[in-house]
Amino acid sequence: MKKQIIFLFLMLPLICCAYPVYPQKAESLQSFEIGDFIKLFMQIPTNESKDFIAWDTFVNNENFIWETDGVDSSESDDGLVSYYRNAMVRINVNGLAPLRLKQNWTEMPWTVGYITTNNPNFGAEVVSIDNECFGYYTTKNCILPPFKSLKRVNINYKKICKIERGNGFETVGYELSSKGLRTIYLLYEQDGGTGGSYETYHLYFSKPENLCES
Repeated sequence: MKKQIIFLFLMLPLICCAYPVYPQKAESLQSFEIGDFIKLFMQIPTNESKDFIAWDTFVNNENFIWETDGVDSSESDDGLVSYYRNAMVRINVNGLAPLRLKQNWTEMPWTVGYITTNNPNFGAEVVSIDNECFGYYTTKNCILPPFKSLKRVNINYKKICKIERGNGFETVGYELSSKGLRTIYLLYEQDGGTGGSYETYHLYFSKPENLCES
């Protein structure tokens, strides 16, 4: 029985690969377990710009498909300018990945964005991790809480704030730490309401004054 349990555990990372990937250009990417993926950003050395990461972070990682040339920008209706750089990445959570129904069920890559609303010369202050999964009938595995995965890779998480916005929508802030690595902050949003379900992660490299309202 013990051998069977060990075998099933070893098979978990492969479950995500049981479906074809759409778009097809992401098929060749290795799938990151979410805990391992978040830990990548905790391993970035702290320097004089400890609140930011460089725009070219992981630029040569073959498991990122960069979709932005350089750094782009957008402006909101109230005039706030955001600078960003996006990549396509395959991510699974405890062996499960978000699925979209095309002609058959297909695995959905995630969008990883480096973002800042400050001076872009400093770098990116936030990393967004979004599976873009929404809706009940044509998607599956839209909400995959990361906590078992974080624990597996020895990332400690401490809840520091929570806002319940109603109808299954909540925002929770965590401090993430691991021995020998930089401490970062996770804003985890999920909505399991009647209109569809989705989740989004935001990683901050310094603690925002009001994390759950960021």
